[in-house]
Amino acid sequence: MYTLLIADDETDERALIVFLLKSYPESFHILEASNGREALSVLQRGRVDILLSDIQMPFLNGIELATEAKKLYPDTEILFFSGYDDFEYVKNALSLRAVNYILKPVSPEEFDKSLNEIVKRLDSQKIEFTQSEEYIETRFRGEVIPSGQTISENASAAADTLLLRSIELAIKLKQPEKLTAQVRELLHKYRDTPNLSHIYIRYICTTLLQLLMDAAPEQTEEDFQKAVREIYTFRHFSDIVDLIERYLDMAAASIRQELDAPNYAVHQVKQYIHLHYAEDLSLNLLADLVYLNPKYLSNIFTQSTGCNLNKYIRRVRMEKACGLLLDTNMKVSDISQAVGYPNPSYFCKTFQEIYGTTPDRFRQGTERA
Repeated sequence: MYTLLIADDETDERALIVFLLKSYPESFHILEASNGREALSVLQRGRVDILLSDIQMPFLNGIELATEAKKLYPDTEILFFSGYDDFEYVKNALSLRAVNYILKPVSPEEFDKSLNEIVKRLDSQKIEFTQSEEYIETRFRGEVIPSGQTISENASAAADTLLLRSIELAIKLKQPEKLTAQVRELLHKYRDTPNLSHIYIRYICTTLLQLLMDAAPEQTEEDFQKAVREIYTFRHFSDIVDLIERYLDMAAASIRQELDAPNYAVHQVKQYIHLHYAEDLSLNLLADLVYLNPKYLSNIFTQSTGCNLNKYIRRVRMEKACGLLLDTNMKVSDISQAVGYPNPSYFCKTFQEIYGTTPDRFRQGTERA
């Protein structure tokens, strides 16, 4: 069912249009406004598929109203009617992509012909949601380009893949501004692509949606499935854009909240140390990781953990060494290498300073126990 707004300051004319619409085979959700300002208020409250507007109205004329309508919903269909056979009005109407311009009194035959053209155009934009849940799960939640999918020559699938990966990286690196810019770049690319498969566009948007929802931890699998259905049932790309923008705002807000947390940088550094303890871990390297000045990172790390970075790295490495001594038969020299100490002698000295015994005796003492 299409939503249709009749904007006319003449009550009898609105009544005539409503009467003609009731005899039309298509069912409409009909809204009315008695002047341009009231009509704009209706438009601001929700999408209207078809705007039937008089040209001359109080507060806001039909051309001004249609201009605002196009700003809100670029694909709104417009039909003007007026008692003024003015060529300038006709030119303005055509510049706003009005389907037709009908003179008052409205002719039922002319109105019916114009409305038929509008409905056919709206119907042609429909994409029925014929994919089952299983189809969506298997085809729209894996790699960016499904195997064997035929894509219009106008689509740069490789570029889409790179851009989606870049969006994913922006999420991982906690870069909300870059994330926002790249998502909007992708959406802008498909805003006006009449020759491209609607299924492919919806597929790309579904893949993008999943990345954004994964970045917003409060979103559930049920939320994702509901949003996918919306993407596949929307008739207008602008509706898909609005939905993606909503989840983009959520994802960016979630990232900013993490970045604003005082201990976030420390948490990142600790995570990195636990994953890369076998590698060379310098203060400069860790500071670059979280985009902080080395001295500043050192200060906030000490404040947060109660020990400086070098001591923390050493503690992590020694804990890993203890695990290897207890759970494996690796040589001490190999364990030394495995926990980030190329020099076995220095490793043994450090181990003894912390545990009061050598690695060999530590292993032997545990075995006797």
